[in-house]
Amino acid sequence: MSRLRPLLLALLLLAGLQAAEPQAGLAVTFTAGGKSDVRSDRLLALYVPAGQAPTPFLPAGPFVAKWEGRILSPVRGTFTFAAENSGGFKLSLNGQPLLDGATARTITLNQGENTLVAELPSAAQGDTFVRLTWSSKDFLPEPVPPTVLAHTPAEAELAATRVREGRLLFAQLNCAACHADAAKIPAKGTGMPELGQNAPVLAELGNRYNQHFLADWIHDPKSVRPGTLMPKAVTGPDAAQQAADIAAMLTQGATPPAGKLDAAQVAPGGALFANLGCIGCHQRPDAEVDGKPETLGRIPLAHLSDKYQLRAEALAAYLREPAKHYPATRMPNFRLSEEESGQLANYLLANGRMIKRQPLKGDPTRGAALLVSAGCLNCHAGMPPTTQPPLAKVLAAGPKGCLAPDGAGRAQAPDFGLAPAQREALLAFLATDLASLKQDTPAEFAERQVRNLNCVACHTRDGQGSAWSKVDGECKKLRDALPAKEHVEGEPVPDAPIPAMTWFGEKLQTAWMTKFVSGQVEAKPRPWLIGRMPGFAHVAAGLSLGLAHQHGLPAEEPKEAAPKAELAALGEKLIGVDGGFNCITCHAVGDTPATAVFEAPAINFKETAERLRRGYFLRWALAPTRLDPETKMPKYADAEGMTQLTDILDGKGTEQFDAVRQYLRTLEAK
Repeated sequence: MSRLRPLLLALLLLAGLQAAEPQAGLAVTFTAGGKSDVRSDRLLALYVPAGQAPTPFLPAGPFVAKWEGRILSPVRGTFTFAAENSGGFKLSLNGQPLLDGATARTITLNQGENTLVAELPSAAQGDTFVRLTWSSKDFLPEPVPPTVLAHTPAEAELAATRVREGRLLFAQLNCAACHADAAKIPAKGTGMPELGQNAPVLAELGNRYNQHFLADWIHDPKSVRPGTLMPKAVTGPDAAQQAADIAAMLTQGATPPAGKLDAAQVAPGGALFANLGCIGCHQRPDAEVDGKPETLGRIPLAHLSDKYQLRAEALAAYLREPAKHYPATRMPNFRLSEEESGQLANYLLANGRMIKRQPLKGDPTRGAALLVSAGCLNCHAGMPPTTQPPLAKVLAAGPKGCLAPDGAGRAQAPDFGLAPAQREALLAFLATDLASLKQDTPAEFAERQVRNLNCVACHTRDGQGSAWSKVDGECKKLRDALPAKEHVEGEPVPDAPIPAMTWFGEKLQTAWMTKFVSGQVEAKPRPWLIGRMPGFAHVAAGLSLGLAHQHGLPAEEPKEAAPKAELAALGEKLIGVDGGFNCITCHAVGDTPATAVFEAPAINFKETAERLRRGYFLRWALAPTRLDPETKMPKYADAEGMTQLTDILDGKGTEQFDAVRQYLRTLEAK
């Protein structure tokens, strides 16, 4: 440990010489137990359950949170701010104290930058929370959106970010699988969720994969798939032979079927590759890596033909059940049918590349010994380490072994192909006491998973377009390979926008979101979308809870009172044609279909109360275009929340839409 600290200080000094670029969101500094920690948050919102730590790097107990940054106002004007909070919240704008508690206050913002400073102490009892809102003459109260928040990271935030990146790498690279330390590393299933996840199971590899591809993969994984977490586990002048020996052992006794493709399934598979959004995360199998932004960052697939040796059924089986041999996989479950998985597999394998080799003959007996000595089974089978040094020795040795920047310092240790920034991050994390591995916070877990699962491949977020939307040309070519046919009303529309995920934590009930993200909701809420939401079962609960906490909301809102019959009756009238908003033109109500669908039906109202939180439902109904400028949902209320249906509840939009919600809640029991 003592050797790591001077190196860390040098790295931090070097980083400090480079001017930090402005970033979205606000810097929030947490202080607890005499320690401080800094991170960037998208919103001025926070939820910390009683008895939990505000960040993984601080102890549980009393704390203070302080936000700093800027509000970027599009106009000079008068805005009213308010904050739902657990008590003690203070806000200053442009150096002027504004809020002290929850009472709303009005201030004039400059066009452009407005300095923001806010502070919240932890609650003396119960959960700690805050949620900052604003309003103006043009819009009703809403959370201050992430698109208007910005800050320039200070050195403390840059250093804390580097430590967080190192902590995640420590977990993802499974460092503790080889370098055990019961005092510093929590037991599996506790602490940081990503820690201790086993690598893929090694069973039945020979029935699925080409043995000689496996040898190449083991010898140099990053040459096949840049960015992989798999290291070069074999080193030295005979590394290629060692890899061949291990591959021979892993495929010993296998009787793989002959590879064959079905040409008729290739074009439909290509259209599925576009329509399901696979193309947002992956390059086409025939793509050339050309350095363009839309190509870089997407995982290459050209190697699949060689990997599976044209065994389409083996790849199709994986696509139907990607977590079967690797529960922690990032690859989601699209709930593909046998026909769909076969089409995708044939498309991917027909357009990839095969490598002609003069392969080395492997010795499975030597390979079995290497599986143990190289540490393969530590990650892939969860077996205790044997030849690797314990964590304490690694910390004392400094940047050697896996952490070395070159082969001389690495010696016989695996080569993870770490970039300089990754190595610096790991060293920064290892210079801490590692106590953060023993706990986590849902909000930070959710943010890590949004990046890890590449949610923005399909969803826009905070005004940033999705990767899928940037490859329309590629998608069109794949779809055009199929014979043209006329669109039938009710069928999915290829160019329909995917819901933005900016407000998911505020929008969706946590229990429903957990089911949806895990792939347990069979029906598509939006039947007009050509894609479908895949399942990420192993992270669904933590991701859903963390997104709610990011918006300052608990897992479950207070239970709503039973619907009042008279209000529910008004709500039923309000969605109808006679004296209502005519919602049933587009929306079905349970088994009653919409009356005049255009292109495709809107979301069925029966699902609304289970899906949506009350606050978001009202915000959406009052001003849908504030949330989604592209929506086809009409706006029925003016900037003051009044509608033209003045004979019902005096035209008060909030009360009218609450009545609609009360009616929709009665549908759950039917």
